[in-house]
Amino acid sequence: MQFASLSGLWFSLAIPVILLLYMLKRRYMDTVVPSQMLWQRILREQEANRPWQRLRKHLLLFLQLLAAILLILALIQPLIRGQQAAAKAHVFFVLDASASMQASPGIRTRLDAAKQGILDYAADAAGNRSYSLLVMKDQPEVLLQKEASVAALQNALDKVVPFYGKTKVQEALSLASALTREEADGEVRIYTDRQWTDKIEGITFAIPVSVQDFGGASANVKGDTSQEGTQAEQGLTNVSIAQFGVKSSPQAADSRAVAVLKNWGTVSTTVKMTFYADSQAVREDSLQLKAGEQKTYAIQQMQAAKVYKLHLDAKDALEIDNTAYAFPEGTGHLQAVYVGEGNLFMQKALSLANVDVLQMQKGKDGAYPIPLGLAPDLIVLDGISDSDSALQSNQWQQLLRSKPLWELASMAEAEVTVPQKASFTIAEHPVTRYLRLQDVNIVKAQLNSQLSWGKTIVSSAEVPLILAGTENGRPRLSFRFPLEQSDLALRSEFPILVQNAVAWLTEHQGGNLGRIIAGERLGIALHPEAVKAVWQTEMSGVPKQEAELVQKGLSAVQTVPLLPGLYDFVEYNPEGRELQSRLLEVVMDAKESNINAKQESSLTFQSVQGNEEKSNTGDRIGFVALLPWIIVIVLALLVVEWEVYRRGYSG
Repeated sequence: MQFASLSGLWFSLAIPVILLLYMLKRRYMDTVVPSQMLWQRILREQEANRPWQRLRKHLLLFLQLLAAILLILALIQPLIRGQQAAAKAHVFFVLDASASMQASPGIRTRLDAAKQGILDYAADAAGNRSYSLLVMKDQPEVLLQKEASVAALQNALDKVVPFYGKTKVQEALSLASALTREEADGEVRIYTDRQWTDKIEGITFAIPVSVQDFGGASANVKGDTSQEGTQAEQGLTNVSIAQFGVKSSPQAADSRAVAVLKNWGTVSTTVKMTFYADSQAVREDSLQLKAGEQKTYAIQQMQAAKVYKLHLDAKDALEIDNTAYAFPEGTGHLQAVYVGEGNLFMQKALSLANVDVLQMQKGKDGAYPIPLGLAPDLIVLDGISDSDSALQSNQWQQLLRSKPLWELASMAEAEVTVPQKASFTIAEHPVTRYLRLQDVNIVKAQLNSQLSWGKTIVSSAEVPLILAGTENGRPRLSFRFPLEQSDLALRSEFPILVQNAVAWLTEHQGGNLGRIIAGERLGIALHPEAVKAVWQTEMSGVPKQEAELVQKGLSAVQTVPLLPGLYDFVEYNPEGRELQSRLLEVVMDAKESNINAKQESSLTFQSVQGNEEKSNTGDRIGFVALLPWIIVIVLALLVVEWEVYRRGYSG
């Protein structure tokens, strides 16, 4: 129990005053009575009127003492912690729209059940209140704020769609806490399945907070009672495709597909698998998985295709993770145009990275010839920049704008001395994986290393040595030191560095953009003539989506579609002619597949008195005032005391 104010304790002085009045009752004078029948009664009254005597049982005394105690309690305003019966004036709803809320235990999904739960609470227990609605997704979104209309709440809920990317629970709850910090009469109700990967400890609310759990097997879904009891005991069944890939080979016998499946349920299940090459079904099989088991399934001699598809025919609670796509991983060599005098160690390292090198040397006219009939995957400029006069022809400039570029500094540009004993600062980047650069010596580097597109990934004593970045959607890598001014090429890490560089520079070359989680940002190497692009898919009911634009035109960094599936990124020139199209697989956040997982972390709220309370259940925990009940009891005591006086009964 808590008290709003202790200043009312001064009224407790009324208790000894009441006792004193009963102890100091006045004496009556001796009186002659006409009958002995009243003798005993007179003696009792005479004893009662003696001062400072021992208190006797008097009903009025007890009633007056009780009334005084209740008045004291009323003044200090007692509060008790418990479930509040009535909704607050402002109800702040937080709705989890993550992929796991698409699990369907019965006739509707957890998300649909949560929406209905919000409407039921607003209509039944929280009528004539104001409502706010915040949705959990990649960025918390406030769809409604202090609207006193159930219809407005319904319209806001109709706009909520499932989010299949990485849901940021901590950001959403922190925002809900901040928006309700100044509330005087409000409550926060969170509708979720508790499938949270974020840690929420430390998030404190200024008003009562409760969690309405829709993560159970039945998920509060009504109308499908035939299996609810079994599901509640066993949990929901879900089988997902954890991985799916295809490796092609010039020899068809060596081409194969590999799939990894996992059963997230608590019972064994059998799934039917269908493999597709492009749109043609090429193989069917079944696989039995025990509870929690993960299995790898391989297929040899896969026929050639542009894209492969694996579909699971399984009656589980979450179907969005039952389909996966894969693009053939080629084993052929890449082609690179090497412009410059050449470096034996560099060319050997490129060869080890499966890169066929075509070296271009300056002609008699002082220009470099165009690699006619060749569509290189990579251009290496050794000791020459892309702005050099020898590369100013329209054909060269168009080629340089459309291909990944790797620049090696020239001897003439190396003007800054690199301290020999300084250690290297290596940033986390795909190019620097597995590198430590121990005992590497670099003598000189370029003076001007501030490139607008570049981020320093290797430096020494604040001297930038390797820069990486993108320019107009084209990946670029720059060594700001000549290889001849270092012993890096002689080190065992050099082939690893070259392999990393080639893999990063050519990452998005070819006919596909790979695989990415829904809603993520993706850097795309655009065609130099592209001014417009669209995301399109063959999925039913999904319209085309325009690609993002910036002031300079088509953005080289795009937000991928929010619905998992296979998409085609199609680019167009100013005349509307299609320039190129590449496939991208958009997938659900894999952590959402474990639909039976729950985070038991508790939420807290800080009351006005500074007492911290916890809430782990759906009950709305808060402080309930006892003052109304005290007033009712005091009024009842006044009625009883009046009856005592009226009847003349005092003991």
